[in-house]
Amino acid sequence: MPHFDVNVIVVGKDGFSAAKLQQVADSIQIMQNIFAPLGPQVGTVKRFSINTAAAGALVTIRSLADAQALADKWSVKDSALDLFVVPTIAASANADGWSPVAGKCDKARTKGLRSPVVSLNGNAANSGNTFAHEVGHFLSLPHCEDDATLCSDSVNFIKRQSNSNTSVTSAQSTRMMTHCLITT
Repeated sequence: MPHFDVNVIVVGKDGFSAAKLQQVADSIQIMQNIFAPLGPQVGTVKRFSINTAAAGALVTIRSLADAQALADKWSVKDSALDLFVVPTIAASANADGWSPVAGKCDKARTKGLRSPVVSLNGNAANSGNTFAHEVGHFLSLPHCEDDATLCSDSVNFIKRQSNSNTSVTSAQSTRMMTHCLITT
């Protein structure tokens, strides 16, 4: 089955409550459920953490530049997608997460954002949808305004404001299957 592996990196884990750690687990499950029907499927999920002292001010992301700095500073030395989870992204940033579109498979430092950075803003349904949304962008899905053919009103996990556990369309699945992280 075509799949991709994920390294979930919790930033400032020592500051997370038990409820927030559960929200991370629930969000991963929601992301898996969103991708499961048509794929690609979420394969192995490994969990890592960065403590608050090491992360410093990057525990709270205030801008895209902060997200870039976080992803540039750390990576897991394997071929899985690094997904950074922060407790919050500041409201002034007007985002629940960021990701490069059609992200690179090597983990070398690049100009711009290297890996998805997501927050636990909102409830688990919102953050789970955000996880899938940003991973979808990494796996080559554009924003709806850039390619409306991959979006619809009834099935659209790309819609960032959606809290529903929606699914991947056939066209979205087909597009993501061509990404270099997908293995069979």
